[in-house]
Amino acid sequence: MSRNKHVKIDARSIAETLTDEIIEALGIGYLDLSEREKREIAIAVVEKLTSSISYKLSKVALLSRISRLRTRLAPLISEKLLELRRELSDDILDYVVNYGGPVVVANVRRLYNEAKRRGREDLISVLRSTWETYGRPLPVKCPNCGFSAIQPNLICFVCGRRIIPEELKEAIDFESLLEMFIDIATLDDVKRLEENQAIIYDPEEGLKTRRGPLERIQYIIPLTKSELDTIVHKIEEKYKPKPKIILEIEKIEKVAKVLKEETKKVEEKRKKETTLDMFLREEEK
Repeated sequence: MSRNKHVKIDARSIAETLTDEIIEALGIGYLDLSEREKREIAIAVVEKLTSSISYKLSKVALLSRISRLRTRLAPLISEKLLELRRELSDDILDYVVNYGGPVVVANVRRLYNEAKRRGREDLISVLRSTWETYGRPLPVKCPNCGFSAIQPNLICFVCGRRIIPEELKEAIDFESLLEMFIDIATLDDVKRLEENQAIIYDPEEGLKTRRGPLERIQYIIPLTKSELDTIVHKIEEKYKPKPKIILEIEKIEKVAKVLKEETKKVEEKRKKETTLDMFLREEEK
């Protein structure tokens, strides 16, 4: 038969005939699967491998391809295992977490809870890494589970914990961001702060008083009366006219700073010249 001639491939029939050999080629015999689970995984794998070809593979060629592609097929197998199993054995949990890739992200809550319940910090560490690689890590890390998964509503996408504003402030180094905000804030910002009693954290821009585009991730941080009063006072102080004597003192300080720098340059130049003279004298001797 010509290799290019279209052949209808019965993936289910092939998989059911070769189930045990397919499972062995995939390297998952140790997972202690039921016959039904083995069959469903074998069918999914054969359907995947034959979906883009129009010719029938020999048994040897099929098993060889499965063995060669076992790592790339792991996410498909993981997805099937999670679909078939309500309760995951330790071996299956290990397999899915370590090899599931993008499938892990789609099931991260379930897998985190399973690993947490069993005290498997090693697997939780792998989950965090996979979340960073295949998921959509958020700008704020959860103080409870350690995933970069705090949503704008302050609820962790992974563990479900709702953090309090104080924890959010600690996670983003609020005090440092606040200093930078006060440096550039205007009196219009003061009005908006007083109206909203809150400030916005935008991971791309820092603290601000206006919301950015809706698609951008932003966090609203409520301010206590004490915080608000302090921030407003510092901003308003920037715009108060300074007394004449203060301005004169600042001018004197600037001049003194310039003179100090010039004196330092002269001293450095003199040291270099002295060193050169000593070197020349030594050469003459």
